[in-house]
Amino acid sequence: MPLRPLRPTRLATAVAFVAVSLVLTGCSAGAAVPAPATRSASPTPSEAAPADLTGTVGGAHFDDGYLQIGSGEKVVDLFVDPLCPYCRLFEQGSGQLLFDDAAAGLTTVRVHPLALLNRLSQGTRYSTRAAAALVEMAAEHPDETPRFVQSLFDQQPDENTPGLDDEQLTRIASSLDVTLDLTTPRTASYRAWVDRWTQAAVTGPLSATTDIPAIEHVPTVVVDGTVFEGDSDETEAFSNFYRDQTS
Repeated sequence: MPLRPLRPTRLATAVAFVAVSLVLTGCSAGAAVPAPATRSASPTPSEAAPADLTGTVGGAHFDDGYLQIGSGEKVVDLFVDPLCPYCRLFEQGSGQLLFDDAAAGLTTVRVHPLALLNRLSQGTRYSTRAAAALVEMAAEHPDETPRFVQSLFDQQPDENTPGLDDEQLTRIASSLDVTLDLTTPRTASYRAWVDRWTQAAVTGPLSATTDIPAIEHVPTVVVDGTVFEGDSDETEAFSNFYRDQTS
């Protein structure tokens, strides 16, 4: 699938602050939407916000909207959508660096799984479903979260297709010797949680940074509160930024 041009054109009416602070070439919350009525960045959750998901379970911090990998001093927030090809570019170029440092006790990686691109999966809500599978993995099998993230992007479907079905998602987990059951009421709660925190991310404010008011593109990568402003495939630039950045 051909990727979109780097630095996609933004609306001429955007204010200068937004134009400057949009981060990483990526998938827009409102891009490729044919009807103006559906051009809003805010998704419409199909399920009520889950009242049963609170506190921290495994690596899932339900009250804060992220999945934690590692517990090091440096904190990296990754806002990603499983269907976004630019998120895949970033993960394949820079993900291993972050996961290795997390495993070494140097870094805390906080993955914010978002569902901005449901409109590009022909009604199957792939972004929500895949993100919820990741939430289930983090909550119930936290040690396997990094490998599951990598596998989801390695096997990422094309945009404007139905995406992977639930059975295929469970097979990805099985390849890691993990059993996920995506047919339970708990899965519905995970999906509602993803939708809830997607809404929160695109409306803001963000607890991870004050550099931008809300998420407009994925991936958005924040290191110790500072947003990386490079492109998704600028691996060396990100590595330098990441190493130099301090709280």
